[in-house]
Amino acid sequence: MNELRFDDITPIEEKVFIGGDEYVLREMSGDAAVKYDNARLNRYEYQDGKLAKVRNLADLEPLLVSLCLFMADGVTPVSETTVRAWPARVQRSLHSRAREISGMNEPSKTIEEQIEILQRQLAESKTQEELPKK
Repeated sequence: MNELRFDDITPIEEKVFIGGDEYVLREMSGDAAVKYDNARLNRYEYQDGKLAKVRNLADLEPLLVSLCLFMADGVTPVSETTVRAWPARVQRSLHSRAREISGMNEPSKTIEEQIEILQRQLAESKTQEELPKK
């Protein structure tokens, strides 16, 4: 029989220094993962059961960082507004590392399916653009 064990559920934490200030980057909690997934799913608009539009995906990057980044006390979260004020290279690095320590870099079948749908829709829209106008 297979067994799934989580004997140590202590979140992964790393110190981060930005502009001389110390922060804690922490593995995403279950609650944060739900908030992030809901925000991600709210970006997709469906019409007649098909993905019709994707909105503001870039907003997910600072959101994820804000869900995983805390002041040096490890309790006070860093606001999304603060994350957005930092240089893009800082935000992107924090985003990348937060995804990595939260186990989000593994390919998701759901995301792959969504990419496939978007690629089909792109091909369909190009075909529509090529049709003669009436």
